[in-house]
Amino acid sequence: MGNAKAFKEAVAQTLAELARRGVTLAPVTVEDTIERQITTVAERLGSQVRSAWRYFDASVTADRLAQSVASYEESSSEKDVGQAPMPPLDNPTLALVLAGVPDSLAQTGGDL
Repeated sequence: MGNAKAFKEAVAQTLAELARRGVTLAPVTVEDTIERQITTVAERLGSQVRSAWRYFDASVTADRLAQSVASYEESSSEKDVGQAPMPPLDNPTLALVLAGVPDSLAQTGGDL
């Protein structure tokens, strides 16, 4: 799907719509979202992928992505989000394990 003209145009239109909304996302995120949408529509309709393109709307896709970004940012702004939990005071072994987690995440690029 990635090489199809309709797909490339859909990604470009969606990125432009996102830019109008002041939202920046990686193109690969937009590509994955569009591919999932089109594939899902085709499966639900029992049709070919090329037929599902008539239901694609870059503006609606951009709205949904922008809402997802806003929701994520809102939920992440809560107190202590992104902070390692404090281990129980009576478990020093757990404290040592948890102390190494941020370093492990940084070294592996986020994969444990």
